[in-house]
Amino acid sequence: MKTKFKITVIYDNHLPENNALKSSWGFACMIEGFEKTILFDTGTSGPILLNNLAVLGFDPSQIDTVIISHGDWDHIGGLWSFLDANSNVEVFLPGSLSAHLKDEVQNHGARLVSVGVDRVEVCSGVMLSGEMKGPRNEQAMLLQTADRQIVITGCAHPGIVAITQRLAEVAGGQPMLVMGGFHLKGSSAEEIKAIAEALENLGARWTAPTHCSGELSESLFAQRFGSRYLPLHPGSVITPESLKE
Repeated sequence: MKTKFKITVIYDNHLPENNALKSSWGFACMIEGFEKTILFDTGTSGPILLNNLAVLGFDPSQIDTVIISHGDWDHIGGLWSFLDANSNVEVFLPGSLSAHLKDEVQNHGARLVSVGVDRVEVCSGVMLSGEMKGPRNEQAMLLQTADRQIVITGCAHPGIVAITQRLAEVAGGQPMLVMGGFHLKGSSAEEIKAIAEALENLGARWTAPTHCSGELSESLFAQRFGSRYLPLHPGSVITPESLKE
């Protein structure tokens, strides 16, 4: 059975088209259409996160699971305001994060899941890479449907190619879309072009670099992938229809 998924960008530093939405440095997106409704990362500011959720029609109480890619403030900063609004969630944190952060999650009443180096199935069709080593240890997410695999990253500190390759290996298939922060801000054109080529060689048909990917990266990915490049900002929505040739 094909999954009718929906990915909505909640938090991002690109300017939104809807003036009621606010932009700020960081990233968060909502995933619907699986057994659980999932918030991936929480941006920097709790008030901005909650504002954008409300503007986009999301009630925090509808969310079952929160996944934090890594411990940098622009990905975990909004978590505490969110948990004040809804603590009846499970929170997947990288295992290397501090005991203090893990205690705070539990003190808010949420159910903590500490993720080690092994892959973790969040629910049917949703998998975590396990914690990967990098300048910042980080976990990424893979969405699987009958005919699509989607890689979602927070900042890709371990390397966007390494993350995509790991998720492709553990899932036994090729990614159709790779999206999120690629951490290429400050990278040279040559480095970015090589990474775009490597992702395409891994099977990526569509790409959507945002947040910390950098303007040069976004421009070069747009040139390489053409109509298969998806620009993202708060309020952007990706559905199966977005990924048709």
